Amino acid sequence: MNSYTFYVSIQDLKLKVQAEKEDGFLVHINLSIADGAETLAASFLAQRFQEILEGKRDRSSIPFKARGTPFQERVWDATCRIPFGRLASYSDIASEVGCGSPIAVGQALKSNPLPIIIPCHRVVGKKGDLTGFSCGLRVKALLLEFERETLKSSISHGKMSGFWPLQE
Repeated sequence: MNSYTFYVSIQDLKLKVQAEKEDGFLVHINLSIADGAETLAASFLAQRFQEILEGKRDRSSIPFKARGTPFQERVWDATCRIPFGRLASYSDIASEVGCGSPIAVGQALKSNPLPIIIPCHRVVGKKGDLTGFSCGLRVKALLLEFERETLKSSISHGKMSGFWPLQE
């Protein structure tokens, strides 16, 4: 297994990305707010990750493998269908995968090895409240705000259609 650390820009902050690759596939990511003035990486992986983060590329532009139980994989697949800049609740995902428990969905998302690639930050409480994220609520809030601002800017410039948030 190969480990990589790089930094990507998000709003006026830098996000530290610790990634692991195995046999050419991304298998694990950890995200945190960077403390200092780290240099942004120019590697292929860093560039692709930044583009996915900005909604410019699909997650499939980085080869990845997410290993989990069949239930976790169903939850992760449902989560991947949440469009950039949109939200779904734990209850929404539970209904989609045929599970009556939003708590079970939360536990499956807690085990997500690839945040951003599997965009679990887009899953919120039933009333839109920020709950749970393996990389911390500060990172989750930052990612959601970044997507909201990117989407709003893209819509105003005629580049995307859509709206924020999913629920009313």
